[in-house]
Amino acid sequence: MHGIRTIVALVLMAPFALAQADELYLKNGSKLIGSLVRSESDFVIFKTPFAGDINVKQSNVDRIVTDTNVIVMLNDGTVYRDQRIDAEGGQLVARGDTGVSEAFEATDIRYINPEPWRLGEGYKWSGEASVAAEFERGNSDTDEWDIAGQTVWRSLVDRYTIKGDFERDRNNGRKTDDNWEVRSKYDRFSKSDERNYWGGKLRLEYDRFADLDLRTILGPHIGRQFLDTPRLAFHGEIGPVYVDEQFDEAEDNDFPGALWEGGATSDIVGFGSTLYLNHDGILNFDDPEDLILNTTLGLKFPLILGFEAGVQAKWEYDGGAPEDIDELDETYTFRLGYAW
Repeated sequence: MHGIRTIVALVLMAPFALAQADELYLKNGSKLIGSLVRSESDFVIFKTPFAGDINVKQSNVDRIVTDTNVIVMLNDGTVYRDQRIDAEGGQLVARGDTGVSEAFEATDIRYINPEPWRLGEGYKWSGEASVAAEFERGNSDTDEWDIAGQTVWRSLVDRYTIKGDFERDRNNGRKTDDNWEVRSKYDRFSKSDERNYWGGKLRLEYDRFADLDLRTILGPHIGRQFLDTPRLAFHGEIGPVYVDEQFDEAEDNDFPGALWEGGATSDIVGFGSTLYLNHDGILNFDDPEDLILNTTLGLKFPLILGFEAGVQAKWEYDGGAPEDIDELDETYTFRLGYAW
């Protein structure tokens, strides 16, 4: 009897549950009923009773109608809080509890329920950490470790970035690689165009087998986010730097120079993967042949619960390396990591 009453109650409540549901209309004519979690520039997160949270590409979305209050941010920066979105005469209308309404096109919407930092509330913290390891026992005993990570704090006005890379290899009990690098950077975004930014960077590098005890790189930069889409995101930076190099055996060196940096990512491979290319270089104003170039090409793809795997190739050129040290280093790795 109790089970029958429960079923009857659920049946009676169903129309009210549907009445309180948000609706997502797709360009192929389909409609999803559930709850809107968030809408970004390239995707919509929509919660459904049958599949939980699902990601829908923005290019497949025709319109969104909400029965619950949401926060709407338009492309011009206007923010409407505690609004319901209705479809009316080919337009979308935001209606507040006060009865005031505002009509706009679907293409005018930049975000729905944006993350707090996009509204100027605090910072968004993101990052990733990965490890590449190889152990061999038998004819030779080999231990290879490569640990890398980065973390970013981003707000509407600025960004803090810290990156680190540590590598240590042994072959038959003898070290064959021992190096590390730490990069820190601060960016301040332009008020007139958030794609432009300026800031400063500090890098520290050590490489025992390149006779490098410590390289310190310090300087300001200007940069621009040229593109920022899933298919292609690309940024570039340039600025003057002061470089101080301390060697174990070679003569210490310091010089003024110019540093440039660029990076690109793309989802063109598909399956949730990210193809990335990073490059930076330093030109020595005192000796143009003392050129430093670093290039990294990789592909990473998601596993489960934030874990990811990837392959990476890295080329490091140092035109000012001591005579008995190779100018070019090549490293190829398979990495396992976690991103948040």
